[in-house]
Amino acid sequence: MIAEIVHEADLHDGKFTRNEAAGLDLAVNGLVEATPDDHELLERGMAIFEGLYTVLKQKA
Repeated sequence: MIAEIVHEADLHDGKFTRNEAAGLDLAVNGLVEATPDDHELLERGMAIFEGLYTVLKQKA
């Protein structure tokens, strides 16, 4: 599931129809723009993906 969301958020090729992709793309791009420090960016980015994993795991 997460792989499909990330694929669509990254490539925008329509291979996977995942509504979450648009939000993930927006969140990650905003995070990149707002976080100049690479270590902080990685930490915050991991929090986004951990949250996404947690929510999707609950739906399964």
